[in-house]
Amino acid sequence: MIRAITYFGLRTRRYARRFMRAVVRLLRKPVLAVAAWIYILFAALDFFFARSARNFRAEWRYLRKEMRSVSENLHKAWKKNTSTWLSVVGHYIFKAFRKHRRLFKAAVNTALPILMAIVLVVEIHQWQSFTYALRVIYNGQTIGYISNESVYLQARSRAVEKLSVGMDENERAEVINAPKYELSLVSINKMVDTDMLSDNLIHACDANITNACGVFIDGEFLCAVKNENDARSVFNAILDSQPTGPNATAGFMESVDYVQGLYPDNANAMWDANKLGQTLTADKRPAKYYVAQAGDSLSKIASDNHLTVSELKALNPELGDTIFIGTTFLVAEAQPYITPKITRTEVRTEEIDFKTETSYNSKLFSGDRRILRQGQKGVDKVTVNITTVRGVTVDVEEIGRVTVSEPVSEKVEIGTAKAGSAGYYGGTYSASGFMWPAPTARMISQYFGHNGHKGLDITTSGALGRPIVAAASGTVEIAGSTGNSYGQYVLIDHGNGIKTRYAHCVTGSIRVYPGKYVTAGQQIAAIGSTGNSTGPHLHFEVIVNGYVTNPLNYVSR
Repeated sequence: MIRAITYFGLRTRRYARRFMRAVVRLLRKPVLAVAAWIYILFAALDFFFARSARNFRAEWRYLRKEMRSVSENLHKAWKKNTSTWLSVVGHYIFKAFRKHRRLFKAAVNTALPILMAIVLVVEIHQWQSFTYALRVIYNGQTIGYISNESVYLQARSRAVEKLSVGMDENERAEVINAPKYELSLVSINKMVDTDMLSDNLIHACDANITNACGVFIDGEFLCAVKNENDARSVFNAILDSQPTGPNATAGFMESVDYVQGLYPDNANAMWDANKLGQTLTADKRPAKYYVAQAGDSLSKIASDNHLTVSELKALNPELGDTIFIGTTFLVAEAQPYITPKITRTEVRTEEIDFKTETSYNSKLFSGDRRILRQGQKGVDKVTVNITTVRGVTVDVEEIGRVTVSEPVSEKVEIGTAKAGSAGYYGGTYSASGFMWPAPTARMISQYFGHNGHKGLDITTSGALGRPIVAAASGTVEIAGSTGNSYGQYVLIDHGNGIKTRYAHCVTGSIRVYPGKYVTAGQQIAAIGSTGNSTGPHLHFEVIVNGYVTNPLNYVSR
């Protein structure tokens, strides 16, 4: 018997292991694995939620049925005997709670967390609108709630500035006494800023104040005017008197602000338009002068007045470096309350430099360069605002720039060949496409037109035997002597009616012959003194349509 039980137990475990291995193999397949997890998910939902929902639905149906029955019975009881109606209602309520305990318990367990969550949200929202703040108490009354003491200090500074116009430092310190602070939990919308606290503080001081327009220049209080339009009209009249002209507007170097608020109603602080206008046309600080004494120097006078020597000279351009006793120096210019300025819009053109693209040519003489394409500067149209004060430019601000024409880069070839290699010489080409005919001689001993001279005489120290090259490509027309004053010479036809002549060559140095085509830079002869010549030089001519012309119009050194 024991052996049979053991046998069947081993067989059962073996089949169980085989079944689990088969399940694992199936779950390794993605589709089956996803299907298995979906089944498990729905089974869990059914176990935890669907079953409870079905039970709740069944209980609710039964409860509704009983409620209809109870309603009918209560109606009958009310008609039969009203004195026993309340006891019947109590009986049914007790019976309902006892019989449907699970339904009411589930309803309470569901409703209470929802209710608590709603309460929590309401409380969080309510507490977010509250904060801890300093309650400021002045003269026994609350004048505001602030985040920190620095807000009060700024408000006090503004209030003192308004209330203490014309007072000295000791009087200013006594205008506003110290307040009291209390830490309070208040709504955020009860917090006040610096401006509101300043006005509340002025009210609490029981000062003689009134609503008016404060005039501030560069942030500094000047006065208060009861009507803002009166204050603005004074400043506008100053601007209207400025000579603006076309494309120009008038303004002030200083910033002018008009601030509505509470200000002391006294003669020191409250002005009318006439007093404001008279004050603005006068100097806030008069010019300061110094009369030179014995032992003074420019550096001493400048140092005593907190200036540099250059600043002192700029203030007194008519005075020299010599100081005489009794000489009067301007050491500080007058400072006005307000400085008018004229801003004029102007359109200018500016050139844009071109770039140079460089390449190298082994056929050009080392150190020489040939311009393949002339560079051209571009043009920008620039719009600027020019600010002047009393006719002197103090600022130029660029406000717009438009490119009218783009620059064209210059292309240049630079030679790398050694002088005379392969019978070619390099050189710089002119805009006409011609190069200098004597690469190692640059001095001009006689110019075209001097005493009827028909060309250029080119020479240098030790000129005899130095190379002569073709100024441009062309066909040789004459090579040798024709019995005239040129001696040994070469004439080259370049086409388009242009020819060049190279005269006074060394006898036997001419390397070309009539009909030969030569290229620019190719050596054709050597500098000599044959013909009508007083010394070694090259007589170079440019002939256009049979007439000699100034060679410098075609070649450049």
